[in-house]
Amino acid sequence: MTFDTHLETGFTYVYLAGLITFWLGMTFLYNRNKKEYLLYFSYFWIFAAAATTADILYFHFENNILLLLNSLMYFLEAFYLLKAVHKYFNKEIADYWYKFLKGFILISVVGVILNNNFFMLGPGLIYLSFAFIKFGMFFFKYSFNEISTFTGVVSSIFGYNLLVSPYSTNLVWFERYGVFFKGIIGLLFGLSIFAVYYEDLQFELKIREEQYQKLFDQSPAGMLLLDKNGKVIKVNKTITEYTGYDKDELEGSSMFENLVPMKFKIRAQKKIKEILNGQDNEYIMETYDKNDNKKYFLMKETKFIMPDYTSCVLSMRIDYTDYKKQQEEIKYLSYHDNLTNLYNRTFMEEEMKRLDSSRQLPISIVMIDVNGLKLFNDTYGHQKGDQLLIKTAEILKKSTRSEDIVARWAGDEFVILLPKTSRIEMGKIINRIEANCSQTEDDEILISLAVGVAVKEKVEENIFDVFNKADKEMYKQKISKSRKAKQKLVENILINLESKSSEERDHLNRMKNTAAKFADFIGLKKDEKERLKNLAELHDLGKVTIAEEILKKEEKLNEKEWEKIKEHSEHGYKIAAASKEFASIAREILHHHEHWDGSGYPAALKKESIPLLARIISIIDAFDVMRNKNIYSKKMTRQEAVKELKSCAGTQFDPLLTEKFIEFIS
Repeated sequence: MTFDTHLETGFTYVYLAGLITFWLGMTFLYNRNKKEYLLYFSYFWIFAAAATTADILYFHFENNILLLLNSLMYFLEAFYLLKAVHKYFNKEIADYWYKFLKGFILISVVGVILNNNFFMLGPGLIYLSFAFIKFGMFFFKYSFNEISTFTGVVSSIFGYNLLVSPYSTNLVWFERYGVFFKGIIGLLFGLSIFAVYYEDLQFELKIREEQYQKLFDQSPAGMLLLDKNGKVIKVNKTITEYTGYDKDELEGSSMFENLVPMKFKIRAQKKIKEILNGQDNEYIMETYDKNDNKKYFLMKETKFIMPDYTSCVLSMRIDYTDYKKQQEEIKYLSYHDNLTNLYNRTFMEEEMKRLDSSRQLPISIVMIDVNGLKLFNDTYGHQKGDQLLIKTAEILKKSTRSEDIVARWAGDEFVILLPKTSRIEMGKIINRIEANCSQTEDDEILISLAVGVAVKEKVEENIFDVFNKADKEMYKQKISKSRKAKQKLVENILINLESKSSEERDHLNRMKNTAAKFADFIGLKKDEKERLKNLAELHDLGKVTIAEEILKKEEKLNEKEWEKIKEHSEHGYKIAAASKEFASIAREILHHHEHWDGSGYPAALKKESIPLLARIISIIDAFDVMRNKNIYSKKMTRQEAVKELKSCAGTQFDPLLTEKFIEFIS
């Protein structure tokens, strides 16, 4: 460098200061954004500053080591300038740049050996000039605005200036103004790099803003912006779908007009202050839409900075209504019996613990058991049994007060918890329950309950001990009431069976009368006679489970219908076996359709393996059917019936008993 004036010297120092400023600026931007091309520009500027410093020192000391250092800085400048521009445009540096670098460095080394200043400094300067020209070509080729074009122009001029500067020293104007020209172009180049970064930043901000706007508008979550007073600044489409309000109705209005119920106003205002102070909020909000439908939203709210740098609240919401309903249903199911809709055992146990305090005394507990549920299930099936439990639950709810807690404790057991209820008040409730049960005595579904009660009157009493007392009382009553309930149920079964077949009651009465007389005729013991009479009345008990259209069908039964008919003996057996009073004839009911030769049903028993009373009742039943008109056959004369009995003796009937029965009816 040639410094002819103090002005040139001063300008060179200004230029150096500019390079250092650019290095500091690029370093700051890199530390902030961590973009790799900014790091390479930072290296470029520091090496450019180092090269200028070496140039200044060489002017003062004229030491060839400083000239060599200057050349090395040129190479490093060029290398990182190339890396920066290639990284900026996401391109790979071509291999020939590395080959040129090696070649030029070799020439510089030769220059050192030969002590030739041109060979020492020239290769670095040429490599740097080509790097600037390449830099400019990239910006021309991929130019996307005026700034990038300007950068390409300045870079190219600077590169060509470096390339021709050794040959322009003979020109007077260049000798005088060259340092200023280079300095100004160099500073313009530095400024253009910062301008490119600024344009990139603005472009990224624009893209982000567009992406944000797209995300805001198309988000499946409802989104809105609120100012510090709760005024709605902006809403997206999903919010309008959630609430039923149009954008025009929401934007510019207070959120308390349409979005937040007034009862939550104070809480909402507090949340806005918390959010603007930097606290994020997440909660479930209850509100109403435009049509007054209750809605639940999962809310997520955070502070948001607007483009004008004002702070606002970004409120995001997801419709939580269906999930909330599901949660409420799950909670309901977890505390309720799904058959009766009463509370379940889990809820009752928790309530017993919760209400076990002096404020709730006296606490009355009623334990209830449904009499004859198993017999009812065996007779009519479990669906009918479920109806019995549902009807029981309805009676208990009807008979109790709104503050009383009624629960299904187990299969056929119920519990009523009566806080602040004395024995006298509890007695009134029990009376209502019994009165409502008595109204079902003539129904197909008869409700009979065993009830046990106990009262906690002292704080020190354990409520579960009181519960156990009520449970024991209930079982005592069940023993006394169960037999009567089952007898009543059997009566209802027979009445029901009679309604299905108009002939059934007369048929049973005739059979019962014939059975009593025939028992005396063959000399049965008294208890056997009673069993035979019961068997005569109950032998077809199982027919109550068969559809009425099959029992009353006048045409010939098909195979499927006949199989249904044949099931009645097994059903009758189950019904009788479930009752202690009739269990003694359950086996006879099961086998009253067995044949002497083993061709009967359900077990194909033969001869004496068939119970005696079952053999007797099959003869009496067949004779009564033959002598009386029914839907399956015409009425026979006595002689015809006797002839039929004789023909079936030894195959269908016990031959000895048949002979005695014919003797009896004769």
